[in-house]
Amino acid sequence: MMTTILAFAILCVSTLLVLGNLRMVAHDTYVAVTEAAGRLRRSGNPGAKLAFAALWVLIFALSFLL
Repeated sequence: MMTTILAFAILCVSTLLVLGNLRMVAHDTYVAVTEAAGRLRRSGNPGAKLAFAALWVLIFALSFLL
């Protein structure tokens, strides 16, 4: 019971911190995606890297959905 309460409190605090800094989180995400896209265009084989990224997204998505 105490572990559940502690986990819920940590979840609530983390959510409040993210929501309090939502503009900064969105800006940092935009910068990271923009830089990653630029590096992907400059690299030699973007198809392989995109396939690898899609594989990891698929793995994480299926782990949450199943």
